[in-house]
Amino acid sequence: MIKCYCKSLIVLMVFSSSLFAQSNNTAPLVTPVSTLIGVLTSSLESRSATAGQEFTLKTISDVMVDGQLIIPKGSRVLGFVTEAVTKGKDQSQSELWLVIEKAVRSDGSEVPLQAIIAALAAPVNNSLSDDPTYGMMHSNEPTQRINAASAASSGSGLPAASKASSTAAVATANLKGTMDTSSVLDENSQGAIGYDDFSIAWHLITPPPITVISNKGKNVKLKSGTQMLLRMDPPRMPR
Repeated sequence: MIKCYCKSLIVLMVFSSSLFAQSNNTAPLVTPVSTLIGVLTSSLESRSATAGQEFTLKTISDVMVDGQLIIPKGSRVLGFVTEAVTKGKDQSQSELWLVIEKAVRSDGSEVPLQAIIAALAAPVNNSLSDDPTYGMMHSNEPTQRINAASAASSGSGLPAASKASSTAAVATANLKGTMDTSSVLDENSQGAIGYDDFSIAWHLITPPPITVISNKGKNVKLKSGTQMLLRMDPPRMPR
């Protein structure tokens, strides 16, 4: 297995020839690079991930190119796992190999992306039980259980207990999904914030660019709510 890891945020951008231009007798000119911050919607870990497994980010920043809004905040960014490695006899570390594929806007239009994950930030508190919004919703569940039981008796498909147990969690997700999420990262962030002993590298020999997230333990686990900073070719709407 051949790996190529580029350790500089400048060097890593060579995955796209459009990011660098050079004319005769002049120094290389770096064309603009777009950034985007998204939040991982479900956990992802090397111990259980499989090649081809998809993951989703919800964007919490806009992407503007030449004054045009290309990817609005609240869009989805889709990616997939190319390889998941667990530390063992012949492997010194665990790894997740990830590709960012495209953004999907709220109107369903898709924007192809050539991007790497430049930085990570762990969620400050990933426990639903400690979420104040969940606490408020959960305290109202006696009323919600009555409504759930009525729904079940009307033949909606799920038993009342299932509906009641999920009501607060779903309501919390729906409510918080409409609220602004403050960003821990900015466009200059680097590395893995809040994840001990994590490292980020890039495999850029051939497209698509691959981000490799690794640690020395038995598992690379990215929690739901993890923020990711993407660096990319300035994206364009498909014609």
